[in-house]
Amino acid sequence: MSDLPLPPHQLAPPVHLKRAQGFFDLEMFEDVQVELRAVPDIMPWSKQKRALLTFLYQELADWSMMQSFSSSLRSDFPEEVEWWVSEAYATRRAKSVGEARQILLDGLVNHCESAIIRYNLACYASLLNSPGECLDLLKEAVHRDAKYKMMALEDEDLKPVHAALLQMGWGKNID
Repeated sequence: MSDLPLPPHQLAPPVHLKRAQGFFDLEMFEDVQVELRAVPDIMPWSKQKRALLTFLYQELADWSMMQSFSSSLRSDFPEEVEWWVSEAYATRRAKSVGEARQILLDGLVNHCESAIIRYNLACYASLLNSPGECLDLLKEAVHRDAKYKMMALEDEDLKPVHAALLQMGWGKNID
């Protein structure tokens, strides 16, 4: 990103962030990076800047960069579950499912009621060929948030347990 130019005019950080978000929505990713170069790396701007860069690198499938930014956000804001999930998502793709799983296990300590962490751990258990653990985690996730029932039936990571989910009646009364 450092080899990109700065925007032609230095504006207030919220203006650059808003412009960067607009370029992101238009999938003009290089322009996003140019605008974000003008945003200072101090709070509160740095958090918003790193969050947008995390989403940008996810869109670009640059898992290493996504992991770097989401890791820094998770470290600085451990109370926000989304950064744990984001870092695990990137780590799974940049490194391994096992390392991603460990991030979420650590996150579960801080977010013991999180349905989304359990759901993602279920996906990782499925990928690691642990169907029993996968089903247990899915049940816990759905107990906390019913939307994961439908997601589980459509998720490719959970394909090995789809038949078991249907046997449990998850294909009926999804509401």
